[in-house]
Formats: sequence, C-alpha cells, structure tokens
Amino acid sequence: MHAELLVVGGGIMGLAIAEHCARRGAGVLLIERRELGAGSSGRSGAILRQHYRDAQVARMARDSLAVYAGFEEETGLGIGFVRSGVLTVAGPGQPEWCRRVRENVAMLRGLGIETELVDAARMRALVPGGRFAEGAVGAWEPGGGFVDPLRTVAAFGTLARRSGAEVRTGVELSGLELEGGRVVGARTSAGSVRCERVVLVAGPWTRRLLEPLGIRLPLRVVRPENHYLDAADAAARVPAGAALHPVLIDLEHECYARYDPAGVRTRTGRVDYDDDEELDDPDALREEVSAELKAWARAALARRLPPYATRPDAGSIAAWYTLTPDAQALIGPVPGVADLYVASGFSGHGFKLAPSVGAGVAQMLAGEPVTAFDPAFFDPARFRGDEGWSGRFGL
Repeated sequence: MHAELLVVGGGIMGLAIAEHCARRGAGVLLIERRELGAGSSGRSGAILRQHYRDAQVARMARDSLAVYAGFEEETGLGIGFVRSGVLTVAGPGQPEWCRRVRENVAMLRGLGIETELVDAARMRALVPGGRFAEGAVGAWEPGGGFVDPLRTVAAFGTLARRSGAEVRTGVELSGLELEGGRVVGARTSAGSVRCERVVLVAGPWTRRLLEPLGIRLPLRVVRPENHYLDAADAAARVPAGAALHPVLIDLEHECYARYDPAGVRTRTGRVDYDDDEELDDPDALREEVSAELKAWARAALARRLPPYATRPDAGSIAAWYTLTPDAQALIGPVPGVADLYVASGFSGHGFKLAPSVGAGVAQMLAGEPVTAFDPAFFDPARFRGDEGWSGRFGL
C-alpha cells in the first residue's frame, strides 16, 4: 500500500484531519484498528461549549461550534446537533471561580463569542426547577449544546470518504518505519504502507505507539466514569430531539450534566479528573462503573436539579481521557522524527475542537501559515519534564 499521508486513528480528530487534507488534494489513508469511534470519541459527552480561560482554545471552540451548527445543512448528514445552551455555574462560596467566570465572559465577548454573565434569578429562568443560591455567578452560552458522538463520527467518516480519503477499519498499526530519522512507512495488520507523512491521532494508544521509537511524550491516560439517570417522566414536556435543560458545567457541585434525547436520560460526570484511575494499558479499561460514582452523580445533580434525586438509574459508562501536564493538547511535529506528527492529549475536551484541529493540521502539512490554531501553544516540544499536572477541563 502507498499513501501520501497516513492518519492513524478513526476518532473525531483523525477523521477531521483526514477530511481536511483530502479536500486539499492529498492522498490520504486513515486506518482504525476497530470501528470508527471505538476509542474516546465514541464515549464522549460531545458537549460543545466555548467557555475556556485560554483565548487560543476559545477561538477554536467558537470556530468548531460554527462547523457543527451548520454541518447537517451543509452536508446532509445527521449528527444530532442540539442547541440547548451551556450554563457554567460558580457558587457564592467560590469567590475565585466567580472572579474567573466574570473574567472569562469579558474575554470571550471580546472574541465575538455570544455569552453573558447571569445571576441566580436569570439562571432559575434558564433552568426551570433548578436551585441557584443568591450570589452564584453563571456564564450563559445560548449557542452552545451538544451532538450525538457516534452519529457525528460516522458522518465525519462519510465526509472524509466523499473528499477522497481512504478510510479502513479493522487495520491495526504495529510499528512505524524510519530511514535517516524520517518516517517513511508503517507496518500494519493489513500489510506495509509506504507514505511521506504520518499523523498519530490514536488517543490513549498514542504513547504506546511512540515508545518503540524511543519517544516519550508527556501523556497519561485516566479512566473517567459517568452515570445516566432516566428522564422519561419529564421528556413529554419538550419537543422530540430537544433538551430538557441546558448543558450544565457546575463548578459548585463539581459535576457536568447534559440531556441525551436519544436515550431519554441525563449524563453526569465529574468536571475534574484528579481522582480518576490511571491506566498503564488503555486496553485494560474496566466497563463496570463503581457504586460510589453512581451515588455521587445522583447526589451532585440532584443538588442542582432536585427531580433527579428519585429518577431511576439508566446506565453508566467508563471512558478514557488522554492528559498532558497543562491539560492542553499536543498538536504538531513529533520531536526527533521528521514527517511524524501527533494530535493527542486533549484532556477531555477534544470533541469541541476537532474541526479546528483538522483545518489547522491540514494547513501545517501544506506548509501554510496555521490560522486555525496557535501551533506554539500546542507544540509537542513545549514541555521540559518538570511540570505539574492540572485536573480540570481547561476552565
């Protein structure tokens, strides 16, 4: 086999990169060892928020949200986009978070992002039945929402093929071939591939694929747990496919929640990952979610939305986050190996950024100025090795 560009990994990020590069005329082969979305993308909450403390990331989230919002009309492919709005909440007992939310809103408005600072009364109007104490501070993004992760991955796969990329599932990378310090090919379960460039977009498996080359990027993998609560008793009050309430990023109760129209249930998880189990082997993911997490999720969500205290359990899910020390991704050339690139370590917020990452990596590979993101901000060579590890989703 031969390809101008080999993309390794069939999640939302790999497919976005493959599609953008193929659209520019590159000969692209994407391989995925299982099915599309089998890794982190397929288990994502797929929340589309723009509330970030870093302007570089907020711009990407803004631009990516515009792509998702117009995707179905532009392509004719369904992704389950719901513009539910996103509400980020800091409690009255969190002066530092309240200050940060205020500062973030001012910064985001300067970027042209539609967001407003809201008080407790306004939040009660936005979330009927929600409990918000006086002095709470919120950031309201009316344009935010979510997509269906598996439908979106499938749609991006279809679009990549339409653009000319070859997308092959059930093909596993077993190693990369180097000559003179440059990547020239790969060994796969379907045979050898000769290529000019490789982009590793393998999520939790990225570190393992690089280590045989003597490359150790600062990536670690943790196992977040999420729980679902049934919402069928309230679903009749909203139109089919709509949301019962906005996406909640609840800093006060340390949880996030988003309604799942397809499953008529609400998904809840932690907004940090300090206590998540670290996985040395991403293939060793345990599917069973702890009773402690299930009880915590119910209690945390019910403190904000009391009806969830008595709603039935409706399933749970374990997943992977691939982390970096500063909770920002590695995007760009792999130090020490020419023509090898990486896009990994999105620390739980990659789905929101995928269209911008795809556009920017395509610009990078074409030798153009990268305008879709700041390459220096995401440079894989930026770490010295003595950094601490943060534990929140870029807030």
